[in-house]
Amino acid sequence: TSKEFTDVHCLIMHAFNAQNPDLRIDHLGLHKALCSLMGWSYMKQPENSKIYQSLSAEDAAANRDDLVIWPPLVIIQNTNTGRRKDGRMDGMGNKEMDIKLK
Repeated sequence: TSKEFTDVHCLIMHAFNAQNPDLRIDHLGLHKALCSLMGWSYMKQPENSKIYQSLSAEDAAANRDDLVIWPPLVIIQNTNTGRRKDGRMDGMGNKEMDIKLK
């Protein structure tokens, strides 16, 4: 099953704080990969304040060069397709997204 996260920070907090022992290693790997892609230090514990220790450009590039995400993973940030008559955002559901990705 997939979960929805409002931003990258929420996804990083979820990945770092995963409690399920069967999925803990996978989640920490995702945390490391996301931090590497964003140029943040994965060695520093994420905080609710959304302040991250940014790496130097050289260190961030070295982390990205060494990054291999396996198994391949797709994170879809936004599927908004417009607004409904009641003003709420309308977006693709899981079935529509599956069809689009195929």
